[in-house]
Amino acid sequence: MSSRINVTRREFQDSYRRHYKMYKQTTGSEKSRRLLLFYSVECGLKSLLMKDLGKDTYEDFVECCGSEKKELTGHNVSAMLKKLNPHSSYCLKKIPLKRGGYASPDKFNELWRYGAALAEGDEEEKAEKVLVKIAEWIHTKL
Repeated sequence: MSSRINVTRREFQDSYRRHYKMYKQTTGSEKSRRLLLFYSVECGLKSLLMKDLGKDTYEDFVECCGSEKKELTGHNVSAMLKKLNPHSSYCLKKIPLKRGGYASPDKFNELWRYGAALAEGDEEEKAEKVLVKIAEWIHTKL
């Protein structure tokens, strides 16, 4: 096992709830709020994946992911959602960056953590709205 902290499914679930509550209550920096939202969704999706696979610890979850390990155990919320709900209508798109390139959904945490400048301002808002819809969907499944 890597140096990851071996948290339980319940701890992921509690983190989803705690981060989402803070997202909804926090005012101020939009990037910081969106970062809380992103981590809320990531924790919620991991909790749901662990539940579906019958795994109670992160270590067991990582061991059972096989070829999808990197996509499901990292920050790729799109891959996690696709695994849980292949017919989902929730679509997260790449966000164009001011200095070239894009931030793909698995890099949204870096985008909001580091505050990279964007080519278009409304793309962040669109991504946030989709993440909120995913967070609400997670709430119905936990």
